[in-house]
Amino acid sequence: MKLSWIERLFSFKDVDPTHRQLCVLGVRVKLRRHVQDMAFYHDHPIEPRKVLFYSDFGACQCSPKYIAEELQKRGSDCDLVWVVESNILHYLHSFPRGIRLVMRGTAEAMYELATARVWVKNERMLKEACLGLRKRPGQVYINTWHGSLGIKKTGGQRDDLSKRSRQLSAVYDAQLDYLISNAAYTTRFYREMFFSQTPKILEYGCPRNDIFFRPAEEQQIIRLKVCKALELDPARKILLWAPTIREDNDLSCLSLDTNCSGPLAERFGGEWNCVARLHHYVLRQLAVAPDKSWLNASRYPDMQELLVAADALVTDYSSCIYDFLLTRRPGFIYAPDRKKYEAGRGLCYPLAETPFPVAETNEQFVQAIRSFDEAAYHTRVEAFLRGKGSIDDGHASARVAGLIEGILDGKEVAT
Repeated sequence: MKLSWIERLFSFKDVDPTHRQLCVLGVRVKLRRHVQDMAFYHDHPIEPRKVLFYSDFGACQCSPKYIAEELQKRGSDCDLVWVVESNILHYLHSFPRGIRLVMRGTAEAMYELATARVWVKNERMLKEACLGLRKRPGQVYINTWHGSLGIKKTGGQRDDLSKRSRQLSAVYDAQLDYLISNAAYTTRFYREMFFSQTPKILEYGCPRNDIFFRPAEEQQIIRLKVCKALELDPARKILLWAPTIREDNDLSCLSLDTNCSGPLAERFGGEWNCVARLHHYVLRQLAVAPDKSWLNASRYPDMQELLVAADALVTDYSSCIYDFLLTRRPGFIYAPDRKKYEAGRGLCYPLAETPFPVAETNEQFVQAIRSFDEAAYHTRVEAFLRGKGSIDDGHASARVAGLIEGILDGKEVAT
């Protein structure tokens, strides 16, 4: 095609998926560009047996992991692809064989996204949405989210969410086909947090929570695996501390100390290890756990395996404790910035409505351990699960895998 004289003097155009060409006064310069636009690959056919997975920060964990494992266990003839991030070297060992890995933001990743029949993700990918990620006709998007029965306000529930974030989320959420819920409460939560009312919400249970329903022998194997990876004596009990993200970057609230190990031994018996698992956003700001006396498990990829190994858990506003309560083991909340957090991001319901003892100082936390009433705690846990309409039963991964197989086979999927 003949170029106009203006185009010959100055132009800026895409020449291939990885480069743009700048032309100034007839001098052409090829520029490397970030590959974020799936449109480059829309001429490629959708591959009818390809399933693409993405989990928060790219590791093999959360519900996508357990769905992928279930598909492999069934012998499904799927092409399984996982989008990973630059920290992959920390987590490479956690990916099962047979899953192809592609780096987020590369041409390869965008090609896989454009040609996969099914996407399985546990969060929004707003960076990609901002830069052009769009689902094609014929593709199916399943989102499992990464929190269940959670207490933090999220997405459309938040008053402090920027206009730009709302706009991007609305565009992204409109592409959803299925949301996987584990409770009547979670279903209502989704309706409030997602900026679209069109996806089908399937109350299948939370796939990542299937692990808590495995036989005791299998859970013991997982515990030994965790202890070996963290170099812990398996004869010692584990208190796991898992504080959540602070979006204002104020980490002064990470002040829990290990003076609780003595009271834990007095109340529950045995010797205790205190293990910290920081949110990955917090981990980027801290080289080690805030108190070096805490053993650092922040690089362990699968939170659910840590929960299986833990004999007790303490967090603040993380949804991990609402998974952990399925074990019926002691759970505690340590929230020194409670008033600030409630006034900022906000909570969906008061901490007082949870089954867990709540402390705002180390002294209160020690007292909560010493006064822990196991029978009363179990009663509160059962009432909480009933009140939220929990349906977790250990078979969620099988249900989602069945959904995916039905989609790949082109069959009508019963929902």
